[in-house]
Amino acid sequence: MALPVAWFGGVLIDRVPDKEPLRPLPGVRVGGWYLGLGIAMIILFALLGVRFYGQPPLFVAGYLLLAAMLVTVSVIDLRCYRLPDRIVIPTFVASVLIVIVESVRVGQPIRIGYAFAGGAVYFVFLLIVHLISPRGMGFGDVKLAAVMGLYLGWMADEYMTSVALVLWAMLVGFVLGSLAGLGFLIARRRSAAIPFGPFLAFGTLTIVLLGPHLVAAPMIA
Repeated sequence: MALPVAWFGGVLIDRVPDKEPLRPLPGVRVGGWYLGLGIAMIILFALLGVRFYGQPPLFVAGYLLLAAMLVTVSVIDLRCYRLPDRIVIPTFVASVLIVIVESVRVGQPIRIGYAFAGGAVYFVFLLIVHLISPRGMGFGDVKLAAVMGLYLGWMADEYMTSVALVLWAMLVGFVLGSLAGLGFLIARRRSAAIPFGPFLAFGTLTIVLLGPHLVAAPMIA
C-alpha cells in the first residue's frame, strides 16, 4: 500500500503547487526523490501498522491518511514554502468523516468530541501565533493544525488527554523548528524564513507513535 500512496504523493508534489491538473496520471517513477518518498512511506506505514496492530481497519486507515498527507505537504513546504489547500482541506473533510463514522460504529461517539477538541486547540493556538506574527507562522500551518489536532485528540480517553497530546506535539514541533532556525542563523549569519510545516508534522507523527508513553492515550477499541 505504501508504494502506490508514495507514487500518488509524488504526483501531488509535482502538480499541485503549480495548480496543474492531476489527469492524465503519469507512469510509475522510481528514481530520484520519488525513491526517497517511497522509502519514507514504507517505513512510516510499517511503524503505524505496528502501533495500531489489531485496531479497526478504518481507524488505521485514518492515521495512514494523516501520515501520507503530512509527508506530501512537508515536501511541498520545503520546496515551495506552501501548504496547499488543495491537499489539506480535502484531507480534513475526509478525516472528519472517518472520525465520526468509526467512532459511532464502535459505540464510542464521545471520541468525536475528543477529536474535535484536539483539532480546535491546535487550530486556535496556531491562529493566535499567526495573528501575532504572520511572517513567522503562515495560515497554511494553522489549517494543517486542525487536521493534526483532530487525529491527536482521537487517541485520547478524555478531554484533558486530548489537550495534552496536542501540547506535546506542538512542543516537539516548535523545539525542532526553533533549533533549525537557530542553526540557519548561525550558518548564514542572518535570519530567514523557514518552512514550519515539516516540523509540526514531525511533532505530530512522533506523538501519534509515542503518545501512550507520555500520557494515558488508549486506542479506539
